[in-house]
Amino acid sequence: MRIEEETYGDGEVEASTTIRESDGRSMILRPKQIPGLAPEVLQRIDALVADIRLSDPRIGDLSPFGADVHKGIGPGPSVLFGDTAEIPLLGQNREKRFDYRLPWLAQDGDVAVIGGPHCPAFEAYQRRWLNAPGLRYLNVDPDTAVPRRATPTICLRDPVFFDQLCAALAGQDSVTLQAYITTGTIWALAARLNQATGAEIFVAGPPPLLSRRANDKLWFGNVARRLLGTGAIPPKRAAYSASALTRHVAELAQAWDRLVIKVPDSAGSAGNFPVRSEDVRGLKPVALYRHLMRLLSVNGPVPAFPMLVEVWDANVLTSPSVQIWIPDAIDGPPLVENIFEQLLHGERATFTGAVLADLPPAVEAALTFGALQLATLFQQLGYYGRCSFDAIVTGPGLDAGTVHWIECNARWGGASIPMSLVNRLSEHGRQAHYTVVQSDKDTFRAVEFADAVREFADVAPSPDLGSGILFLSPNMMELGTGCHFLALGPDDKTATELALSTLDRLRAS
Repeated sequence: MRIEEETYGDGEVEASTTIRESDGRSMILRPKQIPGLAPEVLQRIDALVADIRLSDPRIGDLSPFGADVHKGIGPGPSVLFGDTAEIPLLGQNREKRFDYRLPWLAQDGDVAVIGGPHCPAFEAYQRRWLNAPGLRYLNVDPDTAVPRRATPTICLRDPVFFDQLCAALAGQDSVTLQAYITTGTIWALAARLNQATGAEIFVAGPPPLLSRRANDKLWFGNVARRLLGTGAIPPKRAAYSASALTRHVAELAQAWDRLVIKVPDSAGSAGNFPVRSEDVRGLKPVALYRHLMRLLSVNGPVPAFPMLVEVWDANVLTSPSVQIWIPDAIDGPPLVENIFEQLLHGERATFTGAVLADLPPAVEAALTFGALQLATLFQQLGYYGRCSFDAIVTGPGLDAGTVHWIECNARWGGASIPMSLVNRLSEHGRQAHYTVVQSDKDTFRAVEFADAVREFADVAPSPDLGSGILFLSPNMMELGTGCHFLALGPDDKTATELALSTLDRLRAS
C-alpha cells in the first residue's frame, strides 16, 4: 500500500491524499493541514499505550486468524458489509436498514453483501454514479424477522451463502473485507475464506478486541479522561447492576438537571435513555428502581449491564464529530479529514444528519488536537481504518466553548461514508458543499426508488457536484419510514436549503 499526496485545483485549493494499491484501486482522503504532536505529548501517549497493553495484552492480537489474514486494504476486490445488526439494539428494527449505504465505497468488481428488501433500481443508480458496472450485489437475508441476523454472521455460518460468497471470489489471489463495523465475526469470516479459497484476505478495520473496546463508551471515557484530563469528559459513572444504577442516578440527580443512561456498546440514540432529574428527585430507592426499569424497557427487554450514567450538559452549543482515517503507523500519523456538526433530534439525540462545521478557530483547534491525540493512541494499539470522535461544546457561547468528548465511533458512519463518496466523485474539483440527511423522525410517504428518481429529476446532481440531491439508500424511502440523501450546493447555505425543501417534498401530505 502507498499513501500519496497531491495538490490540485485553483481558487479553493485542497490537498489530497490517495491510498493506492498496485492494481490502481484507491481511496481519496482530504486531510486538514494541522500541526503534529509535540514530543512530550507523544511520550504521554506512549505511557498510556503501555499501561493499556499491560492490562489488556490481547487488544491488538490477530494471531488466531492465520498468517494469510492481514489488517489493511489489499490489491484485489473488496467485499462490503453495510449491515448494522451486530451493534446491540440496532438489529431490533427491520424497517431501518442501511445495507446499501456502505457500497458507496465500492469499486468495479467488488461484491456488496445486502440484507433486507432487494432494490434493483437503486443498484443500477449506485453502479452508474460509481462508474462501477461490475459491482455485484449478494442478498443473503431478504427475511424481515426481528431480531434480524447480521449479514456477516449469515455468510460465516450459513453453508449456502458462504459457498455463494466463495463462488463470487473464485480465482482471486487477494480479497479485502470492508464492514460498517469490524467485529470478531468479520475476522473469523476472513480466516474461513482464506482456508476455503486460498486467497490472502485483508480486513480494512481494527483488530476485533480493539474494535470492541473503542466502541464501548465506558472504555473510551476512561481512556479519554486518562489521556486528555478529567475535564475532557462529562461527569459519568459505570453501573454494573440495577442497584448501582439506581444509586448513581439518585446521587447525580441531586446535582444535575439532566442525565442520560447509555448502553455502552450500542450506537447512536438506540442506547440512550434520557432522565429528567426533576422526575426522579425525592423518589425512594424502590420507586426509583421501578421508574428506571420501565424507562429501559420502552423498546423491549431491559438491556444487559453494565450501563453508563452520564450528565447531559444543559448548555450544549453544538455536537461536532471529528472524522479520522488511521493508517498503519509505518505509513504516517492519523489524518484528520473533516469536522461535522451533527444534526440531532429530540431528547434521545437521534442522528438526523450532518453539515460541515463552521466553528471558531480555538474550538476547531481544540477538537483537532484532542482527536489527533486519541487517534494516535489508537494507532499505537494497532487500530487501522475509519474512526470518528463525537464531542459536545458547552458554555455561554462558542467563542468560550468547552469541549467534552462523548464517544468513539470505531466504524464507518452517517457522515464518513457520504464524505468519502464526495471526496471520490469530486477528486479533481473544488471543495464540495453538502448536507447529509438521515431522517426517520417525521411522517413520510412511501415511494418506490425508481419513481423517486423520476420525481426528483429536476434536482438530479450536477456532474461537478455543485448542486442536486444524491440518494444514499432506498429502504426507508420505499417503506415510508424516512429518507436518506445528500444535498449539494454551491455553498453550505444553499445545500441546507435544498435539503429542507427535499424533506418537504418527501413528507406525507
